[in-house]
Amino acid sequence: MQIPYRLALKERTEQTGIVMTGKNSRTTRSIAPPAEYYAPGAQWDMAIPRITLVDALNRALHRYPDRPFINFMGRHITYREFGQMVDRTAAGLQQQGVRKCTRVGLYMPNTPFYPVMMFAALKLGATIVNFSPLYTADELRKQIADSGTEVMVALDLKQYGDAKNSAPDLVKDGSLKKLIVCPMADMLPTFKSILFRLFKSKDVFSPDRSSTAIRTFSDLGLYGVKPFPVNIHPNDVALLQYTGGTTGTPKGAMLSHFNIAANVKQIEEMFGARPDRDHDPALIQMGREKFLVSIPFFHIFGLTVGLINAMATGSEIIILPNPRDMTATLEAIHKHRPTVFPAVPRMLQGIVAHQDLEHYNLKSIRAVISGGAALPPDVKAAFEKATGCGVYQGYGLSETSPVATSHPPCGENHPASVGQPMPRTEIKIVDPENPDISLPNGTTGEICIRGPQVMRGYWNKPDETRKTMTRDGFFRTGDIGHIDDHGYVFITDRLKRMLAINGFKVYPNMVEQALYAHPSVAECVVIGVNKGTVKESVKAFIRYKDDATDKPTAEQWRTFLADKLHALEIPRSFETRTEELPKTVVGKPDWKKLEDEEAQKANAQPSPPPSPR
Repeated sequence: MQIPYRLALKERTEQTGIVMTGKNSRTTRSIAPPAEYYAPGAQWDMAIPRITLVDALNRALHRYPDRPFINFMGRHITYREFGQMVDRTAAGLQQQGVRKCTRVGLYMPNTPFYPVMMFAALKLGATIVNFSPLYTADELRKQIADSGTEVMVALDLKQYGDAKNSAPDLVKDGSLKKLIVCPMADMLPTFKSILFRLFKSKDVFSPDRSSTAIRTFSDLGLYGVKPFPVNIHPNDVALLQYTGGTTGTPKGAMLSHFNIAANVKQIEEMFGARPDRDHDPALIQMGREKFLVSIPFFHIFGLTVGLINAMATGSEIIILPNPRDMTATLEAIHKHRPTVFPAVPRMLQGIVAHQDLEHYNLKSIRAVISGGAALPPDVKAAFEKATGCGVYQGYGLSETSPVATSHPPCGENHPASVGQPMPRTEIKIVDPENPDISLPNGTTGEICIRGPQVMRGYWNKPDETRKTMTRDGFFRTGDIGHIDDHGYVFITDRLKRMLAINGFKVYPNMVEQALYAHPSVAECVVIGVNKGTVKESVKAFIRYKDDATDKPTAEQWRTFLADKLHALEIPRSFETRTEELPKTVVGKPDWKKLEDEEAQKANAQPSPPPSPR
């Protein structure tokens, strides 16, 4: 793949954190946590092998061939069987024209199809592009166009492929070259598959088999048992992970094979999962764990921590397709007894608040790796009390593959902190107005990250990439915080306005653009309404034009926005103002002031009962 922009770095030595810039190569100061306070048992200066994700898969297949890998609704797949499925699928994709650098979109919730298709495409040197099943048709088309996605893989369930989301239509109009349809019934155990075909036929769509551009998953198994080998380099881009970055405008973060593989090794080191420590009381033990994964694989947290990390450690993955079904989550924990549970705070909140919590045995869980949003201390304490396990909060971004910090299992426990830098990860705090000025410990500023997991740049956006990188090779996160003398990172505020609604990223700028599509709107500001420390709903403030006659009600707004935004982006509440909305001293909309006003109102009156979700 021709990388449209190679950062201003001629060489990045991921092993050491040393950056050399152009002709005047210079060594920059290593900014590592103090060794005497670093995670017990973990080495910050560990060696990270330069491997691809295909290498990581092959190692797991060699070490754990007969270990169970996937448990999906009663369907069990061993590592050996998974490897065979990947090879057959890769051979089929190769026959369908997938080559090195082909962008292959994955557009589905959590099912075994996702890891099979992902690793099959990666074996061919293709680049994965994640698409959320919650995308509207417009969002889908924009990301396909921006990424250059040629092949899309989707379920046959109507909500992921009918006229609303237009996957088949995208082939007809030429937006996609190929559509691979994955029948849900094919991944179910025999009895459930029969029942599904009998009673759920109305929920699936039948692809047009006369079109050579549309194929089914079973078609891919007709072309042989192995693909022709492809030379893959650790620096090749494995994934385009779309993110709002620091501006709210979606951009594709280019994550290489090495970026993601390095992050997996960092997680293993932090949590003690090393081959030479199989018999130590490590939190994650090689070849022995069961991961419960309901975080979507299309989310970088679910992909790296829930899927690839589990695979690399020889763990079994219990896959749940619906992250919002807390009853199904509790039943899975009670029945299958997982030991590791990657989760966003909303999941933990939903579990501890479940009305039947006491009827489920959750004691098998030894570790929860929490990320994606701020973890309220009371939720952490309640979950630890209910399970007896530790909840370890981390921090990261799509641009960092994603994990940049984590609480070490045996280190100090700071509920307000997001932990220490991962091995080989340097974090510094800079003046947000002048990133060349580094700030001392305890001083609040912008968090900047350098390490082997930091992206190669934004896809086809060299200017955006330059803006987010410092001259010495650190990624500017847009988040505000500080570091203490023991190397623990604390986030106090966010420059970017991203909201976390049920673990899903919502970008106010995108919502505002949709509101501005209405001709009556003079100005609008979208904010997150907080409950405690977690933003859990979206609110829009609107001022109409003086001559506007059409002023929609809240229900009319929801109808207007239905085809422009997905459900979690649509504001739950709307407030009309007749005067100009608050501005900063430089004339920008003052969304923080509006958030403060909402917080004051919430503190001045009793909280209303939660509305049904």
